Amino acid sequence: MGRKPIPQRIRRRFDAACDTLTSIMPPAWTIEVVARSDTGGMVQATNTSGATGEFDVVVREELDPRSAIALDDPARPTFVFARWLSKRTRTILSDCGFSYGDDTGNISLSLQAPEIYIRLDGATQDPSPKPIKGPNLRGPKAWALLRTLIEVRPPYTVSELAAAVDTDPGYVSRVLTALSEELLLTRPPRGKVQHVEWEALLRQLTTSYGLLDANETTNWIASAGPEQFLDDLGASKLKQWAVTGSFAAARVVSVAAPEIAVVYADDSERVADSLRLRQVRNGGNVVMARPYDQIVFERTTATDNITYVSPVQAAIDCLTGPGRTPAEGEALIKWMTGNTSRWQAPSLTNELSTR
Repeated sequence: MGRKPIPQRIRRRFDAACDTLTSIMPPAWTIEVVARSDTGGMVQATNTSGATGEFDVVVREELDPRSAIALDDPARPTFVFARWLSKRTRTILSDCGFSYGDDTGNISLSLQAPEIYIRLDGATQDPSPKPIKGPNLRGPKAWALLRTLIEVRPPYTVSELAAAVDTDPGYVSRVLTALSEELLLTRPPRGKVQHVEWEALLRQLTTSYGLLDANETTNWIASAGPEQFLDDLGASKLKQWAVTGSFAAARVVSVAAPEIAVVYADDSERVADSLRLRQVRNGGNVVMARPYDQIVFERTTATDNITYVSPVQAAIDCLTGPGRTPAEGEALIKWMTGNTSRWQAPSLTNELSTR
């Protein structure tokens, strides 16, 4: 019997992978096809000195986190290529030792022979999404639930979560199922949430949220500077406000001296009038934000009469903020990883006694 022919869809996707690899290689490097298979094939990379190395190419039309973690462990360098790879899928592939790429330009290629490392960013959202079967993970209702999952250690039930964020248990159950499919949490059927991949879920939140986009913001100048503004704010009788961004991150990590104070407040104009801020169209040293959701005022902490958002909220705002704040967000996450007992609540009903 002859060999079973390779499906045309596999051949086309393998050719697309080879074209992508060729396009990202340094000048005078080459990519040549060594063999084809029903999962993709094998290619050879040659550098300018003539050194060569072979690696496998595994192709898929679609690849989600659960399918990614089910791939066989790579016995040698392997490049996985699909139409589009979500951030979570890319993380799993990297953790499992794969290089990867997609049609939109998300690339991570690491070879030891010939030695090369390439990292490129493509689309953060699926350019051709399929109809959504699960719940919508955007909007204040989802935001409050996802932040609670990050900030409170499991176990907890659907009904307990629903009561905590004041929403429908059916919606909560659908969200948990969707997050389980993305390997962002562990929950047996109809059982309690047992484990949450809090960092991965936090980073997932940043794909559909931005500090300056999701919140209604205005820019101001505090004539005495942002630090004095915060001291004055703490000494005032104003209610329902919380500091986020660089000043919140600087409480536990040091990247650079904060230059802009970002403050959530339900009534920004009242704060500005009380503390004599001057509004500007761009720039300034104070940003006032009317919050996307009231959860920004939950699990806050106070130091020297200044109220700060939770470390989770600060990290998300820094990661999605302007200028150098993403670096501050990364530093804050590193601190959070080694200090979960200092910021994660032990249960939905018992907050931390100290921070």
